[in-house]
Amino acid sequence: MRAVWPRGRWARILAGFGVLATTAGCAGTAASEDSAAAIPVTVPMAAAPVEAEALDGPALRFKQALAEAGLAAGVPDETLVALVRGTCAQLAAGLPEEQILGSVRSVAAFAASVSRTALQGDDAARFYVGAARETYC
Repeated sequence: MRAVWPRGRWARILAGFGVLATTAGCAGTAASEDSAAAIPVTVPMAAAPVEAEALDGPALRFKQALAEAGLAAGVPDETLVALVRGTCAQLAAGLPEEQILGSVRSVAAFAASVSRTALQGDDAARFYVGAARETYC
C-alpha cells in the first residue's frame, strides 16, 4: 500500500530542492571571462532551522513584500529566510546580477506557479532580489 503525503509536505520538499539549488549556486565561485578573477563566495547557513515564530522584522518585511506580489505562496518561512540571507550575501559580494537571479529562479518560479501571479520567470526572480535588497539586506 502506498503512503499518501499531505500537500504541505510536497511543498516543503519542492522548496527544499529550491534551497539546495540556491545553496549550490551560492557556494561556488563566480567567474568572469578571465578565470583568474574568480571570487569565492561563502553563504552563511543557519545553525538551526528558522521557525515561523522566529522571523525577525526584516524577514517579515521580505515575506510581506513577496505576499503582496503573490510570490510567497507555498514557500515555507525557513526557505524564504535561507533564500534572502543567501541573496544578501551574494549582493554584498558584488556578484553579477545573472548569477544572483539564477540562485533564486527556481524558488521564484515555484511560488509564481503555485500562486498564479502575473509575475513569471525572470520577472519573479528579479522581484525576489529587489525585495531582498530593499527589505532585508
